[in-house]
Amino acid sequence: MLDQLAQGRAGARTIEDGEVCDLVVIGAGVAGLNALYAATAYLPKGARVALIDQKDAPGGMWNTAYDFVRLHQPHPMFTVGDMRWNWKKPRDYLAARDEVQAHLASALTPVAKKVDLRTGFGQTVIRCDEVQTNDGHMAEVDFHPNGQDAQITSIRARRVIHAAGLNYAEAKPLVLSSNQVTSIIPQELRSTLAAHPAAPVVVVGGGKTGMDTVLAALAAGGGRQVSLVLGRGTNFLNRTKYLPTGLGRWTSGELVSRLFRDLALSFDGDNDAEVIDRFRRNHATDTTTENGVFLFGLQSESELAQIKAGVAEMHADYLDDVVDTDDGPQMVLRSGARQPLAPGAIIVNCTGSFFRAETLAEPMPLLSAGDTVLGINARHGFHFLTSVAAFFATHLLYRGQLRGQGFYTLDHEALFRADRNAWVGATAAQAYMNQVIAVQTLPMMLLDRCGLDLDRWYPLPRRMAGLWKMKASATADIAHCRAVLDRVAERFDIAAAPLR
Repeated sequence: MLDQLAQGRAGARTIEDGEVCDLVVIGAGVAGLNALYAATAYLPKGARVALIDQKDAPGGMWNTAYDFVRLHQPHPMFTVGDMRWNWKKPRDYLAARDEVQAHLASALTPVAKKVDLRTGFGQTVIRCDEVQTNDGHMAEVDFHPNGQDAQITSIRARRVIHAAGLNYAEAKPLVLSSNQVTSIIPQELRSTLAAHPAAPVVVVGGGKTGMDTVLAALAAGGGRQVSLVLGRGTNFLNRTKYLPTGLGRWTSGELVSRLFRDLALSFDGDNDAEVIDRFRRNHATDTTTENGVFLFGLQSESELAQIKAGVAEMHADYLDDVVDTDDGPQMVLRSGARQPLAPGAIIVNCTGSFFRAETLAEPMPLLSAGDTVLGINARHGFHFLTSVAAFFATHLLYRGQLRGQGFYTLDHEALFRADRNAWVGATAAQAYMNQVIAVQTLPMMLLDRCGLDLDRWYPLPRRMAGLWKMKASATADIAHCRAVLDRVAERFDIAAAPLR
């Protein structure tokens, strides 16, 4: 960790009270780092830039994620701007937590060579407001060291990018009535398995965290029983099919942008269940199940096979409690069914961390009235992937092309809490429409610098053919997506509107 901290802070100074900066970036996760990286293309050499984050190192959630987490996608498509990974690994390698954190931290080194970078890690931002000054609109930012409310530092900036990201809250162990089971979160899995080598494991949650945890528990060996309580069940995009390896990159698969178009055009604003069913039949790893949810996760066919072969029991239900009876502990499922458990069973809460806070995050506009504060967040989101939102919105802001182009913002968090499947259809429509408008607005050279684009998995001729198709149907596709988002806004009474 000390090496990573040193790498993340290379060439950077601390932030002084009263400083006036050209740019302040709040948040050093993948969104904030992409925004910072993009902004350096427009800032003069030596511009004064401050980076502030509540964590002690760059990398956002990758600093606290469970230690067995791996990327969904091949590592080249998870980066900052177009920055290459500093290693020689197979293209399809899925980087692990510490590898991802180190890569994100290393993004500050090239930034510090271009601008006068000042960093404030372990800091809590308490205010970020646009103000009118004699020199025009500026932004004021107040922050203090975590837990030291009285030590406030105040700075001003010509621009602030507030990369709040998603409303993330680290999961907590489930509160259960039984005294005969151990309730944990994934971050505690490996140490708990080592301390209880024969204990069965019950994974609660059918999303990516749940699948990761099942595979980690099976990989730990010892012949322990692993069970899964998966709720409605989660569909995953078939990584084997859509990100093929070898010659398959030329001959098989399909651009992920075309998948988004398929989802966007199949959604009319009301037919949520039909869209999920269409996705499962055409694009998922397991096309034969009744899984009822899709959260944009990827899974390979081999991972699915390992899970099916290794899991002793799967319950398409929700866990309400574990209670002690004369016959031992029992799971109480929402359907009313009960399932016996062996004493000492390990219950792992894998129900997710995004949009799990008790209340909605405070609304933050994508762009302040004076174009001074750019907000990368989920309440007025530009894209459901805040990394992608940060890359494109920053470039568009500095080029003066963010307003008036037809880009839509969407209240992702409110919609997700209201209806997850409507969220899938709406986010696909928004993501695809904003991508099409970006293609019409930005130069090709800049578009090709977005390393986050999963289409980059495919050779250039296939990408160019996909781009031609996108442009050919752009007018009709944009009109459809706008109608969908307007319908979703009306149906759920949420914010979804063009940025004017």
